[in-house]
Amino acid sequence: MPHPSPLRQTALPSRTLVLADDPAIVAAARMASRAVGDAAPLLVASGREALRHLFRAENRPSRLICQPSTAGACWPALMATARDPFAPTGLVLVREKRRPRQGMADLISVPPEVEALAEALRTLPAWPPQMPIDDPRELALGLARGEIAVRYQPVLRIADRRPVLLEGLARWQRRDDTPLSPDLFVPLAERHGLSRALAQSVALVAFTEMAPRAARLGGQLSLNLPLELMLEPATLGWLRSLLASTRFPPRALVLELTETSPVRDRAALRRALHHFRAAGHAVLIDDMSLDEDRSALLELPFAGIKLDRHLVAAMPGSRRARALVQRLVARAHSRRMTVTAEGVSSAALWRAAALAGVDQAQGYAISRPLPAPALPAWTAAHSLPRGIVSRGAGPHGARAHRPHSRAGTA
Repeated sequence: MPHPSPLRQTALPSRTLVLADDPAIVAAARMASRAVGDAAPLLVASGREALRHLFRAENRPSRLICQPSTAGACWPALMATARDPFAPTGLVLVREKRRPRQGMADLISVPPEVEALAEALRTLPAWPPQMPIDDPRELALGLARGEIAVRYQPVLRIADRRPVLLEGLARWQRRDDTPLSPDLFVPLAERHGLSRALAQSVALVAFTEMAPRAARLGGQLSLNLPLELMLEPATLGWLRSLLASTRFPPRALVLELTETSPVRDRAALRRALHHFRAAGHAVLIDDMSLDEDRSALLELPFAGIKLDRHLVAAMPGSRRARALVQRLVARAHSRRMTVTAEGVSSAALWRAAALAGVDQAQGYAISRPLPAPALPAWTAAHSLPRGIVSRGAGPHGARAHRPHSRAGTA
């Protein structure tokens, strides 16, 4: 019996989420939402419930009317999630008679009146569009200014839906507040010799943010490296230095080999993989397919593979895609490698991955990439009552989890 998807199938949510427990504020928020064309705002009465909706990647509420006192202990995570420029939510805070919450000094609140709330919803600021960057000097300047940010996307073990990995994903928050996703600047870095500076910036931010949270969140952190940095002898040295300075546990770091360059010297890559493993770092193959050059990497001592999202997306409607995934899973498991399905954005893809024998899943059906302050709240919100997870993981049953640092063969 396949494992249930982490998403329940529901109707499309309202564009407006209302977090409040004061009846007068709830009534005013309802009327204000209707006044701007949202006939049925979604009402929640706790910060934890609100975060469940904001953690979504698809059909996420685009506006939040918030009575601050109702957020409770989730207030910091709620603010970090709603104000994330890489997935922003229009935020309207309702003024209360009680003492303002800590951290509200720089935030504007409005009175709990229908007209004031409706006007605030109408005038929510538009976030600047993402514009491609083609000048490497701009990126070099952004790196020097410390404008690189990191967002973290959880990876779940399919057998029991436990978080086992967080992938750190680069973002560029430019000084003019324009947020840029990696596809708009990572290729630029690789073309103009800025890959090392970018990787170091991402690692420093990720280690600094995750070091105090590593013990509480559990699991491991993965970061992407292009082939040129995997083969560069100096890479292990600067990683060690950053790990030591931030006190991030070395064995909690997993590396992912990106798909940007073909592997021409497998012997050199094999030596590099042994060096990384000796230092405590497992290495995964990202964007794995049955492409002849890519699949040949399965003969090297990687700890696991991450299936190409296009291959995963094709599984529910393509017998051929399902057969290809099953072949990859069988080959990887024969080498004691874990298999992760990327781009799992629906319940159908979750079920298809489970039936194919995939070990882990990552994608919008689980969570969008989140800022670090939101991760503890995501973990708490993700907790499940006992008995929800079924025992099988498809036709072969559940596979025991193998820590990445111990998987792989020579």
